[in-house]
Amino acid sequence: MILNIYEQYNADEGCHERWKRWEQHRNTLHSVLNEQIFSSAGIKDAVILGAGRCEDVDLRRLLKHVESLTLVDYDYNSMEKALERQQLSRQEKEKIILEGNIEFTGFYGEDFVTETLDKIKRKENPESVVQFVKKHLSSVKDSLGELLDNRPYSLVISGAVHSQLIVPFTQIAAFDSEYTDRLMQEAAPIANILAEDYNRSLLSLVKEGGWLFSYFDVMELSERNQMLAYEDMIGGLIAQEEYDKIDAFFLQGGGVAGARQGYNHLYELVKQYEPYKKCWIWPFRDNKKYYIRSLCFKLTSC
Repeated sequence: MILNIYEQYNADEGCHERWKRWEQHRNTLHSVLNEQIFSSAGIKDAVILGAGRCEDVDLRRLLKHVESLTLVDYDYNSMEKALERQQLSRQEKEKIILEGNIEFTGFYGEDFVTETLDKIKRKENPESVVQFVKKHLSSVKDSLGELLDNRPYSLVISGAVHSQLIVPFTQIAAFDSEYTDRLMQEAAPIANILAEDYNRSLLSLVKEGGWLFSYFDVMELSERNQMLAYEDMIGGLIAQEEYDKIDAFFLQGGGVAGARQGYNHLYELVKQYEPYKKCWIWPFRDNKKYYIRSLCFKLTSC
């Protein structure tokens, strides 16, 4: 069920348009990497988590600065197609390792999804379904490091992953309208737990003296939430680096589940490293954009 969702989302339709639309987004990402990392450091091995279609990363540009690159995603096929779409040479492909079917939440497992949906089909009390989900969440012990054989990397890149960790749960919640309201009451708290667990896993993947670059889609700007009308104002505050004002004016409602808490939590974990902060607007679709916050820092002994 869950893999079908990602395969549909990662389908080839619209890839060319997205690649063109996201050009400035990619340029911003690469400018951070170039200015903060590649200008002064040689990177032996890098990993991109949540690589998917790789439409927000120009793999050829990245491969010029790393000896090896591991791409990690739940959907293996989308990463394979990404290598073909970006028309990498044989030598470039030889520097890339693909790691598919990787997830640590336990929410993506077919057994968990099937059992939860069976409870809903049997019309069990919504509260019992919630308790089952919470018990499952607390029982999952896998970390990304363990799933990737505890290999540390010189550079870890995480792109808008925090907000995706809750996707299986929201799909389950939408299965039966009688359960949707009660289950969605738990979505934000669960998303925050997943985001914090993910942050700890991120840090475990970084070598001593290595780098982490993570960006977060903390706020949606769309016609649906009527935030597109404020795009120019937000853009002006970004240009002035008035990021706290954006939080105060526009994020009091909480922002994107998992993403905002993921950013705040990671910052508290790494503020002693004085992370570089960069924000921008990502033109995700014609009628939907995201306000992005990012952190980039070197993991050193304090």
